[in-house]
Amino acid sequence: MDEYLRRSHVFQKRLGNEPLSRREARYLLFRIACPLMQAKLPRFLDLNKVPTTFIHGNPHVDNYVRTFKGSAMLDFDRSRMGPYCWDIIRFLSALSLRREEMDGFLDNKVVEYFIDAYITHFMHPDIPHKQLKMLKGVEPEKWQMTTKDYLRSNKRWAKKMRENAISPRNDQVMNLLNTFLDSRNDSALMNEYFISEVGLTPGSLGKKHYIYTLMPKNPDSHQDAIMLDIKEVYQEKNNKFFFSPVSHHGLRMIEASKIFADGMEERLGFCTFQNKQFWGRQVPSFAVKVKKFLDKEELCDFAYSVGSELGKGHRKGLQDPKMAELIEKDFQANFDKYYKISKLFTYELSIAFDTMMRKIKLYQDYRSW
Repeated sequence: MDEYLRRSHVFQKRLGNEPLSRREARYLLFRIACPLMQAKLPRFLDLNKVPTTFIHGNPHVDNYVRTFKGSAMLDFDRSRMGPYCWDIIRFLSALSLRREEMDGFLDNKVVEYFIDAYITHFMHPDIPHKQLKMLKGVEPEKWQMTTKDYLRSNKRWAKKMRENAISPRNDQVMNLLNTFLDSRNDSALMNEYFISEVGLTPGSLGKKHYIYTLMPKNPDSHQDAIMLDIKEVYQEKNNKFFFSPVSHHGLRMIEASKIFADGMEERLGFCTFQNKQFWGRQVPSFAVKVKKFLDKEELCDFAYSVGSELGKGHRKGLQDPKMAELIEKDFQANFDKYYKISKLFTYELSIAFDTMMRKIKLYQDYRSW
């Protein structure tokens, strides 16, 4: 628990920027604590004995998205090669923390849905992963139909871009875009489009995003506008158990997207600019996430959907196909252990959260004396 408490200043800073309920604040701590939880994993498991594959790295509820392309667990900042059990431990903990109840852990039925989906799609990776039922019927609003509509609405990334506007004629802005497009063999795009607006916006956990709006040069064109999100990537150090399979971290994220959610993200690219590594994508005009806390039926739906995506992804991410049998056997022999570790992490984080909140209240009371 001490590791979490030593990072309490980061949590408090984020908490100060966002008015959150107690459950939402606890989930925020969970999101921030991902690297800490991963670093603690070798204390509970001999990772030398756990099969390695390409892992999502951070499968949690806020990373699940529906767009016009379908729905999947996205956001591959933390993806890399690692013990497959990490994704299972992280996701079960995330799901438990998004229950309607504050206490306890996942119901057995929810866990059974996850197990069924994971095994089925690991053994049959050609079957598409199951999309989340609770998002399937969500229709786009009028402002989400096209990127031009999205920009006119001045919501979400459009609003962030304009609140953090920088000159579109800045040399650095133009050179970064050109380098990114070169990586995609897409330089010809600028024959038909021009840079209309640019913003340098803060991301949810610190990394800056360059948000570009590209408009058709021909005002009579029926082509839609394009929004691009190009950001500096996380470059976590490789270690014995978690490591990048490629040298460029933007390429790592693209490879993860192909494995776990092929076709969901558009205009993916990567580049190195001014000695920094970047990754980018097209911002979808329609993107919806699950914002609520979940009842039992919704938890089962989520468990099956993500279980199917992780099972399929872990099979596709194997560097050696012969490892598939090892993961099957390990899952059957050790899932109960991974479940208990996830439960332990969840309780430990909840205790750390309660301690932090008491300290914050004491400090606030002290300041009001």
